[in-house]
Amino acid sequence: MTTFTTQRLMDLLPAVYRLRDVDKRGPLDRDQLRSLISIIAGQTALLEEDLDQLYDDQFIDTCADWVIPYIGDLLGTSPLYSGNATEGNTARSLFPDLLGPRFAPRVALRGRADVARTIYFRKRKATLPMLEELANAVTGWAAHVVEFFELLIWNQCIRNHLRLHSRGTVDLRRLDALDRIQRPFDTASHTVDVAPISQLDGWHEVRNIGFFLWRLRSYAIDRVDARADAAAGAFAFRFHPLGLDAPLFSPFVPTLTGGLTETTVPAPIRPRLLEHDLANGGTLYTDAFSIALDGVVVPRERICSADLATWVQPAKDEVAVDTRSGRIALGATIPIPTRVEVAYHYGFPSDLGGGTYPRSSWRIKRARAEAVLVVAKDGSGDATTIAGALALWDRAKNTIIEVADNRTYSEGALTLDVAEGKWVAIEAADRKRPTLILSAPIEVPGQKSSAVTLSGLLIDGRVHVSTPAGKLRVIHATLLDGIDADDVVSDDVRDDPLRVEVAFSIVGPLRTPQSARGIWLLDSIVDGTPGDALAGPTSGSRGARAWIERCTIFGPARVQEMTLATETIFTGEVNAERRQSGCIRFSYVPPGSRTPRRFRCQPDLTPAAQRPSVVPSFTSMRYGDPAYAQLHLNGPAVIARGAEDSSEMGVYCHLKQPQREDNLRLRLVEFLPFGLQPGLIFVT
Repeated sequence: MTTFTTQRLMDLLPAVYRLRDVDKRGPLDRDQLRSLISIIAGQTALLEEDLDQLYDDQFIDTCADWVIPYIGDLLGTSPLYSGNATEGNTARSLFPDLLGPRFAPRVALRGRADVARTIYFRKRKATLPMLEELANAVTGWAAHVVEFFELLIWNQCIRNHLRLHSRGTVDLRRLDALDRIQRPFDTASHTVDVAPISQLDGWHEVRNIGFFLWRLRSYAIDRVDARADAAAGAFAFRFHPLGLDAPLFSPFVPTLTGGLTETTVPAPIRPRLLEHDLANGGTLYTDAFSIALDGVVVPRERICSADLATWVQPAKDEVAVDTRSGRIALGATIPIPTRVEVAYHYGFPSDLGGGTYPRSSWRIKRARAEAVLVVAKDGSGDATTIAGALALWDRAKNTIIEVADNRTYSEGALTLDVAEGKWVAIEAADRKRPTLILSAPIEVPGQKSSAVTLSGLLIDGRVHVSTPAGKLRVIHATLLDGIDADDVVSDDVRDDPLRVEVAFSIVGPLRTPQSARGIWLLDSIVDGTPGDALAGPTSGSRGARAWIERCTIFGPARVQEMTLATETIFTGEVNAERRQSGCIRFSYVPPGSRTPRRFRCQPDLTPAAQRPSVVPSFTSMRYGDPAYAQLHLNGPAVIARGAEDSSEMGVYCHLKQPQREDNLRLRLVEFLPFGLQPGLIFVT
């Protein structure tokens, strides 16, 4: 709090000077002495603030950012990588109407928190729960630590040190234990492996301690409409609202004392684990997923684990669940319900494509809207369908249509005909992911200076822009069939050509005319397989100019101009018509591409003889798989660390996974007991 304000300094002056100042006003009819004193008071306030900050700088909780490394140096701890603060600048300039203020994802443990917890970790040094907590805090990944010498086969000492859990054989009747062999929660005994510890081998040796890490995240979603499989029968359903085969995940439940268990790590649920949990009275069914038939939750006694790779209907009143594919089969004696609702956890590498993660920074400021319409299937909002909300929508008002639940909305033809100079947004509520199943494309006629925003939605369909005018934005959403726009050029030069802006989304192919103003892609996946990812509205034509940051493009890209492409993976050839301007930097560009100048791209930096081996490989390229578009662990290191800050190229560049791994290795040097050899083993 400022002590020397202008008024207080004036009160300290003799009254004669204050009176003379009133009598002798300046040319602007202002008190000249008061103006001078206000300047002095302002500078005094700065000095007071600096003195207060000098005291605050003695504590890690209140010190300035530049002091953090110095306090860390006093504690003898090395600074960690804490992220790139400039990554959200483009989003901040493109989306001034969003709440913000931060648009760049955070990178696990920040420098301030790391220094603050140094003493806390040192007091618990060398304990397994502490090492697990340290690994989770530094990387943001779930971690399970295993002392591999405990799993070695030992010659038993009769007098002392009996190790009855170390047997030379395995019990073939314990099916769940057999299923866990060579997995993070393996309990079987092994012979010594003297090879250096690595991802796949060299685990079981006296000095080795393994850090099993789960990079995928587990997201909880409730009150989802299960998708019926009519081809398999009336008894068949899938957890995924689009009817895709996708495994069910366990919830991630960090703990500080007992360590993680298989039911508390963000990993696919093994069928044997579910079977074992149901038989022993566990809570995996209620904690990880549940099923409700016509509003009545199925009790755990009627749930059974089954292999439904080929659909089989249970003979009893049981409900069979296949956790590997997310399939549900109702028993023969169960009446076919009219509504099947599920709650479950799904896996994905990042907060991307819409989901039940926090999106408050990416929501439109409510003060900018003239009307807000709420859509809820239970009737608690203004409408129960998107079409019903559009019937209430006044196209002459800036309107937000907010979908408040995770339900599935089967919609017909939707037309977003926005008045000139106005905007409309169909936006999911924070931490919600509603599903839109379209029988026809969303039509966007487009007007001058108009804007349409789709945010937080999972859309099985496409968007068709009939007039290349206005703005179309896809933010934290999934648009499976992509966007196409007609090549219609207006005679009025004052018309604003079409702008397509995509951020943290998954979209299908983008077909835009060259007359459009351009495409902006930020931290997104464009899946054009098996055709072109970026192209014009007609076959073989080129699309609009593109600005791409940290994206993965599945399929060829044909554009008028590549204004900028940075830290991006192109799996197909890139063909730019105008190559005199623009730049591609820190990206993978396939051989044979025709692009503007490149800077530190692959495979250009690789010797010619080794270039055929420098090809990006992915854990999965199928949408619906938890590891969709994730770089494979055995892929080229020049791609996995080829970004500007030595992170990975592609859509998951913002995760900074190489830096997280380096941060953990740096901390293990400090906290791991002497003589132990750590090994980082990635489970997902």
